[in-house]
Amino acid sequence: MKRLLFLLLPLLLLPTACRDRKEADVADTPLPAPVAPKVEEPLFHAGFEAMEDPDTKVYMDGDYKVLWDAGDDISVFAKTTQNRAYRFLGSTGAEDGDFEAQVAADGTSPAIDKNIAVYPYLASTTCNSEGVVTVIYPSTQTYREGTYGPGAHIMVARSDDFDLSFRNAGCGLGIKLYGSGITVSSVSLTARGGEKLAGKATITPGDAPVTEFVDAESSSTVTIVSATPVALGVDSDNATFFWFALPPVTLSQGFTINVTTGDGKVFERSVSRATTYERNYVYRMAALNVVPVTADVPSAPGIYWKYRSGVAPYIYSAGVDQISVYEAEGRMWVRYLVPSTTGMYEVGPIPTDVDVNGAVSATYTQTLGSTTVRSADVSLTVLSKTADTMTLATEDHSYFVLKY
Repeated sequence: MKRLLFLLLPLLLLPTACRDRKEADVADTPLPAPVAPKVEEPLFHAGFEAMEDPDTKVYMDGDYKVLWDAGDDISVFAKTTQNRAYRFLGSTGAEDGDFEAQVAADGTSPAIDKNIAVYPYLASTTCNSEGVVTVIYPSTQTYREGTYGPGAHIMVARSDDFDLSFRNAGCGLGIKLYGSGITVSSVSLTARGGEKLAGKATITPGDAPVTEFVDAESSSTVTIVSATPVALGVDSDNATFFWFALPPVTLSQGFTINVTTGDGKVFERSVSRATTYERNYVYRMAALNVVPVTADVPSAPGIYWKYRSGVAPYIYSAGVDQISVYEAEGRMWVRYLVPSTTGMYEVGPIPTDVDVNGAVSATYTQTLGSTTVRSADVSLTVLSKTADTMTLATEDHSYFVLKY
């Protein structure tokens, strides 16, 4: 895969043309039962598609090269629709090598006119008479340092003979996280516009494979998990990569990243603009400082703007700050006033008779003296309501705990 040399701006995603990388810890990859004796058939020789940069080599090393792992298994449809496991005979770190059949031909499967191969091997992978394969893009990927998780990155090959040149079906997105003393057990990426990122899909092999999802069995969220929480780098220069293997996709409304720390806290960040992620490219995101908070809804009166994104909340200080409530025509505006800073936090209008789970359209305004710090129209849901306190929330986890 081509080296990534561009400079990243905060929350800016930039593509780098490169070869993708495979990822296979054999112990974590679904493998067929051992066969003895070995199947005596011709070997397949497999490598990766050629790119502009020859310094490109199926896991990824520190130079963003694609490499095979010892014992990698692929599905091969050897001019029939039978899915057979073939195992890599080379050593970890090779950029090409021979694959040996692990299962004998059944002699009954319908013939096709090409050899078709898919990484990774899964028993559920199928190939129809036209050479179109049906695969599963995994919704859960396992963390692996510096590369994709085992079996996450799908590649396909089509050939008349025993030489296979694998093409990347999808692309990669690297999320960089840092935070002193913080460990991470999972990172999720969700398409805000509902685009499909995982599930059952068909791939038409060729020089530029084409992926189409089976909508009824697909998901808009992909999650990287780690059984042992991953310690983050302490600063942006030493941020820790979490690599998502994604299908080619245009995220019309961007995406949301959700991080769960080793102690169960959460962090969230959204990118709202449309971005296209092309097949055979790798993308990296500017490093994010993870500022985790408890997953519970806050209860102390105050304003918790983008609470899970690390924005410092305003928490009402009784006896120091002031509360002002204005009511008119069945609606109210609630203000928190901070005399020491001449700051004000106001939310409204809110219907006085709104019930729990009710929807509210309001405006949130924050000022400092005569300067408006923030003004935003918000869509709120009432989470709880008592005689003198109401808690409302937005979809992006801004919380308004209002005393009135």
